[in-house]
Amino acid sequence: MDRFFDANNPLMRFLSWLVDLVIINVLTIVCAIPIVTAGASFTAMNYVLLHKARDNETYIGKMFFHSFRDNLKQGILCGLIYLVIGLIAGVDLYVLHIFDMKATTALMIILSVVSCFIFVTAVYVFGLLARYENTVSGTFRNAIQLTIAHLPLTLVMIVIWLAWLFVLWYFPKTTVLLFLLFGFSLPGFLCALLYDPIFRKMEETE
Repeated sequence: MDRFFDANNPLMRFLSWLVDLVIINVLTIVCAIPIVTAGASFTAMNYVLLHKARDNETYIGKMFFHSFRDNLKQGILCGLIYLVIGLIAGVDLYVLHIFDMKATTALMIILSVVSCFIFVTAVYVFGLLARYENTVSGTFRNAIQLTIAHLPLTLVMIVIWLAWLFVLWYFPKTTVLLFLLFGFSLPGFLCALLYDPIFRKMEETE
């Protein structure tokens, strides 16, 4: 019985990992509620998730709010940029859906693909913002370069998010619960595991 409750027990470590993801997710949602602070909230989330990906000791609340404060201005700006892009893409897709023609269907597919790649740049943007000091334009430029230079990983990240959205959509009775528990932190952590080796190589080069 003592072994079961041992902190080094694989099961206990897994449960602790799940609890950490829940806490991170709740903090991310709460701090993103004002909408304008969503970018800073996602940056703070990535800051903590990167430390977890590297298996560093994490003090979730303290680290989250430290990053949130430090990246508030740039996070807000980055978040608003993606909000505007998302609104434009959403309106365009809605308008194309209304016409419902072969030509508009092709345009919808193209726009959807482009939107996916724009979205995945956000994964890099908030990861870079959480890890490195740079200007907003420099962060976006680096994110776009990483998105293209590491296309296979970029595609895997897109698949991760699409699969997670499918799960949320396919199980409507548990959608709210899953979103509150792991809505952003679970796919965010899986993506952090993918882009962290890229960041490590960048740091070794520097």
